[in-house]
Order: sequence, then C-alpha cells, then structure tokens
Amino acid sequence: MDFQPNTVTLNTLLKGLCLSFNIHKALRFHDTLLAHGFQFNQVTYGILINGLCKTGHTADAIQMLRKIPQYGIVPDVIMYNTIIDSLCKDTLEAIDLLNHMMLKNITPDVFTYTTLIDGLCKEGNIKDAKSVLAIMTKHGVKPDVVTYTSLMDGYYLVNQVDKAKCTFIKMAQRGVAPNVQSYSIMINGFCKSKLVDDALNLFEEMGRKNLVPNTVTYNTLIDGLCKLRRISCALELLEKMQDRGQHADLITYSSLLDGMFKNQELDKALVLLSQMKERGIIPDIYTYNIIIDGLCKSGRHKIAEEIFHDLSIKGYHPNVRTYSIMINGLCKEGLLHEALALFSKMEDNGCFPDAVTFETIIRALFEKDENDLAEKVLREMIARGLLNR
Repeated sequence: MDFQPNTVTLNTLLKGLCLSFNIHKALRFHDTLLAHGFQFNQVTYGILINGLCKTGHTADAIQMLRKIPQYGIVPDVIMYNTIIDSLCKDTLEAIDLLNHMMLKNITPDVFTYTTLIDGLCKEGNIKDAKSVLAIMTKHGVKPDVVTYTSLMDGYYLVNQVDKAKCTFIKMAQRGVAPNVQSYSIMINGFCKSKLVDDALNLFEEMGRKNLVPNTVTYNTLIDGLCKLRRISCALELLEKMQDRGQHADLITYSSLLDGMFKNQELDKALVLLSQMKERGIIPDIYTYNIIIDGLCKSGRHKIAEEIFHDLSIKGYHPNVRTYSIMINGLCKEGLLHEALALFSKMEDNGCFPDAVTFETIIRALFEKDENDLAEKVLREMIARGLLNR
C-alpha cells in the first residue's frame, strides 16, 4: 500500500530543514509538493516565514505573506509578528507592515506591539515608541512586563533616567510585576548614571521580592562599584554572588581587575588574576588590555612586556588598543626607541595604528625634541585621514 504523507509529516520535515538553516531546500521541497497537488496549512507557512526571517531573507518572507492567500491560506498574527520582529532594524517598514496587518483585520497582540516598541527604543526613537504604546492601549492590548522593560531600556539609552524610573513605578501601579530583567535594566541605568546606592537599594529590593539576581545583574553592579573605586564593596558582592550559586564570568573579573588597577591595588589585582585562571576562566584580549594597561601605569612595564610578547605565542591577536597601551607604556618609561620599533612592527602584524597610537608617538617625539620625526609622523597621520581638522 502506498504511503501518503499528511500535512503534519510534511510540516515536520520542513521545520527540520529550516532549523538546520536549509531554507532553500525547504522552499524547493514546498514548491515540488505544491506542484504535485499537496495542500499546506497555516502552520506550513508560519514555519517557512520563520525560516526565511531567521536566515536574513525578510523581503522573501514578506513576499510569501502576500502570496499565500492565493493558496487559500489566511495570514495569521504569528506570521506578522515573525516578520515585524525581523524588520525591527528597519522600524519604518515594520510600522508599515503593522498598518497592513490591521487593514487585513488581523489584530496585533502584545507581542506585535512590544516587538515594535523594543525596536524603536533600541534606535533611541522614544517618541514613536510612545505613540505605538498609545495605539496599543487604545486597542485594548495591555502592555506586559516586556513592554515596560523595553521602554525603560530606551529611556536609559537617551539618558532620560527620571522617565525610566517613572515607567518602573507605573508598571507596578498597573499590576505588572517587574521581573529580573526589569530590575537588571534599572540597576544598569542607575550605575551608568553613577547612582550606585540607588542601584544597591533596588538589588536589596529584589531579594525581598524573592527575585533571584542573575550574572548580568551582579556584573552590572560590580562594574558600577568598580568604576567608583568601591572595590571592597564589589568584592563583597562577588562573594555573595558565589555563595548564592551564581558563577562569576570573564566580565565579572575584567570589571574587578580594571577597578583594582585604577585604584592602585596592583597586588590584589594579580592575586585575583591567579584565582580567575585557577577557576578555568581564560582572559580574552579585552582583559589582557586591562592587565597590560594596569601594569604599565603601575610602573611594571617589564611584566607588561612579557605578557604582551606571550600573547602571540598563546594564539591571541593583539588589537590596536593593545599596541597603543604598550607603546604608551614604553613612552612613559622613556623607551622611545622601543616604542617606535613596536609602532613600525604593528603594521607588519596586520594591525593598523589609529589616532590614539599616532598621538602617543607624536607627543613622545616632541617631548624628546625629535621635532623633525614628530612632524613626519604627523604628516603620515594626516595622509591617513586620522586627524580631525
């Protein structure tokens, strides 16, 4: 007896192809079966539209959305949400699609509106985000915790701290309980505004509400404390974090190392670096930049040089900041010849100096009365378009 696959089986196969990023195979499979008279349903086109969006073919997804009514399939809210989510880097087109959706009498849901609000907030376009919120409320769709959290994040992005605070208070007044992400965004906003005590108060409030801070929450607070040179308080928080089963990661340690070096706590920083490595956390080039910079500024340029030279052996690729830090360190030690040698070598290693690198070398040359060479390097900087006139 011949086996006739049903729509569920075909949808499963299509989903498998889409999940393995074989969207073109999925589309060919669909076209072949359609030509043989197979009927597909809403689920099929939801899978294909999602697959197209996930692989960056949003324009093709829109084309499919507009084409499927001829197959007797009515686009649903999920299909529109998928495309709107994908379009949110181009919010004007996303808003057009929202209008198209409403003209087709497909009712946007909280996900639709929130996706748009989040996209607009990420662009710093708070005015239009608030307009979408007003339309949402007018149509009887209640904002949820994700909606309010996106708005708070947007307000912080444009440095409107008071409005973010008001949104946080308003959501609670409207019966929407803030979640860990809401608190993390508020804490991050306070820390960036140097209101670390307010951030700590919110952190304590989370505990009273039985909300468990995640690594992002801890990292944000630790970084905020370190930037204000409150290292002992940051270390207490690290201990608390580990006691509560949250694992410190590279970001945690990088913030602490940066704070310790800037606070002239060199020995503590080196002990922390050893602890970090013992726990299997491998520094990346960003962390090495912090370490090399801290050592250079603490007068330990020999150790800094050793670490710098070991980077290539360990398979790291020093970036322009790494070279600039090292060149600056050598210049500060009066080792101009070595600094110039490294300046020449960096391009041979495929790393091109930026304005900071050039300025460091030019300043050091003028200080050593190497005026002719300083002017030559300055002309090179201008020729490369690195000097703002």
